[in-house]
Amino acid sequence: MTEPTSIEAENSQPTPTSDQVRASRIKLLTIISLSFGPILLAYVAFFYFPDWTPAGTTNKGELIAPPLEGASMSPELASPRTWILLQPVSGTCDEDCRQMMYLSRQVVTALGKYTDRVERYVITRNVLDESTLSHIDEAHKRLIVIKGDPSALEAISAPQPLLFLVDPNGNVIMYYTMETAGKPMLKDIKHLLKNSSIG
Repeated sequence: MTEPTSIEAENSQPTPTSDQVRASRIKLLTIISLSFGPILLAYVAFFYFPDWTPAGTTNKGELIAPPLEGASMSPELASPRTWILLQPVSGTCDEDCRQMMYLSRQVVTALGKYTDRVERYVITRNVLDESTLSHIDEAHKRLIVIKGDPSALEAISAPQPLLFLVDPNGNVIMYYTMETAGKPMLKDIKHLLKNSSIG
């Protein structure tokens, strides 16, 4: 008895039933859905439900876009070579202003090995009053007071005190409110210094 040829063997295979065909189609559709479903879902979410999309950044401070040029405020901010926490202060520093000074001092102290990479500046267009100067001398000996034109900062900070972050190239890139100037700012700056090769 002769063996069936390959063509005969193929022809002798049973024809798939409608259930098998349906199962194969379901498998194929499942594979396609798993491959393209997430892309389609992302497209729909992005264009039709923008509130669902994440903010995209994890920083707690508010980014300033485009950054402000420190050099336009004071020559001492043109190219500082370190990171700076900059606080605009008018002639008098009230309780909220002093609280912000305290928070900036605590954050810089808490930076540990990164402490020397961040300096604290106060910028003022006027001569600070005796009470403010005395407070800085007693409680903030490493705080640097510079004269300049903080108008651009004041336009953002009014009516509350803010701390501004200046990069080593003299760009004012971010600001912090009273609520974010403590531990949230510390976390931001530590992350920034860890990943930055400048300053």
